[in-house]
Amino acid sequence: MRSVLSGALALLIIVTQSGPAACASAQAAAPFPVVPVAEHASRSHLGAYLCLGTGVVATAASFAIAREADRTYDLYLAETDPALIGDLYDRTATLDHWSRATLLGGQVLIVTGLYLRFLRHGPDDRVSLLVAPDRCALALRF
Repeated sequence: MRSVLSGALALLIIVTQSGPAACASAQAAAPFPVVPVAEHASRSHLGAYLCLGTGVVATAASFAIAREADRTYDLYLAETDPALIGDLYDRTATLDHWSRATLLGGQVLIVTGLYLRFLRHGPDDRVSLLVAPDRCALALRF
């Protein structure tokens, strides 16, 4: 009998000390607050598309220039006139340099276009502060 009484007393203390577990409080029963979503003004992506297109054209042109440099080098290997050998070699070296430059430039333009189109955010999106009576939030974007 004594153990039943002590168990009942313990249960009574637990129930009175803790809040209503099964009952929903009035605050939780209220509907969720409507959070407005800020509309972002659409930006023109013309610069990004120009970089992408120019990069693709420059990359394709580098292969055509490299092919011409290979043809000139084949002529250089077959030539026997010493005056023409120097000219063909210089032309081959120049075309080879142009081929490398247009390939690297085209790749840089493609990466720049991808960055501008998909990764870059506007300057107003980098830091935002929302202050309201019930919340304060700071967002940083890199």
